[in-house]
Amino acid sequence: MQPEISNSIQNLKNENWQNIVRKYMKPSEAKSYWQIINSFIPYFFSWVVAAYVFQYSVILTFLVALFASAFLIRIFIVMHDCGHGSFFKSKKKNNFWGFIAGAATFAPYQQWSKAHKIHHKGSGNLDARGVGDIDLLTVEEYQKLTLWGKVKYRFVRSPLVFLFLGSFYVFVIQHRFTQKYSSGKERLNVYSTNLSILLFAAFIIYFCGWKFYLFYQFSVLLITAMTGVYLFYVQHQYETVYWREAKDWNFFEASMQGSSFLKLPKVFQWMTGNIGYHHIHHLCSSIPNYNLEKAYKENPIFQNCTTIGLKESFRCLFLNLYDYNQKKLISFKEYKKRHRSESLRGQYNA
Repeated sequence: MQPEISNSIQNLKNENWQNIVRKYMKPSEAKSYWQIINSFIPYFFSWVVAAYVFQYSVILTFLVALFASAFLIRIFIVMHDCGHGSFFKSKKKNNFWGFIAGAATFAPYQQWSKAHKIHHKGSGNLDARGVGDIDLLTVEEYQKLTLWGKVKYRFVRSPLVFLFLGSFYVFVIQHRFTQKYSSGKERLNVYSTNLSILLFAAFIIYFCGWKFYLFYQFSVLLITAMTGVYLFYVQHQYETVYWREAKDWNFFEASMQGSSFLKLPKVFQWMTGNIGYHHIHHLCSSIPNYNLEKAYKENPIFQNCTTIGLKESFRCLFLNLYDYNQKKLISFKEYKKRHRSESLRGQYNA
């Protein structure tokens, strides 16, 4: 990681960052449709292959699901960009393909996009947590919890829980229902998405049987969901991440310091639709995913950021509390060690 990037942030402020990102904001219909083609066609073709091999081997079927998840992740990125209005110039095209991609990934396009935009607006703001992000407490907030509250928080922050159970809950259960803040249009979109999922399920079950559908659909979906949650987590939950109270919060600094550059091998970068360039995406969500790498390479200022490698990203899974005084995330182990040291000092001074 690169913990100290404040000088670069100040330099970029002085260079007028709006002018820098503007030239990458224009979507290309050819590139957008090509991404749709090389994501949707392989994904739906995988259903044909999986249906055939399911007759002979569950293990082979799971391997096909593992392969297909790479394309479903890309389909999710299509929905993600459509929600930001960056995939096509046309709002109608964004909404159409956003809905299709949302149905494929079990995510209601309109409702998910609204929550995600709230996340963008308040990312790094301690007073705007709770929508579109993973629960995070400061050290002080955690200390004030009851014993039961601490147990619940530790449970939710467990990697096994938020990666597996959390992914299943959000994509399979939570997305099937409307939210309190959902508009009439968003509610209709939830119902339409659910209906599309049911119709597709009925089609597959009719021709291939319910055992195949349940095994393959949820294998692909859970692999994709867990990967998506993992990517989202490590790009906002690293040691030097930016969190401030509303009075001190700044959008530019929150974008550049509150989102990491997840440096992935080329094949994984392709699978994840360049979402690793997350600091640039948060700075300007109007940049299509296929322009993010170009923006990074052509502007050295974007290269001086918090960079996390794939191996290094696993450590982020065990950072659980934000230490506001030190301006960094710490683990429960570090918190316990520090709390014990403070208790011993208190006893000594007494």
